[in-house]
Amino acid sequence: MNVETKLLNRLKAEQQSYAVEALKRPQTRDAFEYGHRVGVMAGYEAALNVLLKLLDEEQNGDNDL
Repeated sequence: MNVETKLLNRLKAEQQSYAVEALKRPQTRDAFEYGHRVGVMAGYEAALNVLLKLLDEEQNGDNDL
């Protein structure tokens, strides 16, 4: 398994773990907590998208920066 696949799998696993944990143990259920958890999930999603974009550019794009 290459490094890229390991990174993607690890990020997805961490995102899933965070989501499950957030559902298992809700804290105060106020707007701040909701925003915080949504922000963390969005951060994971953004990291996945950046990694996928970099991999796509590496494979399909011109390597001149």
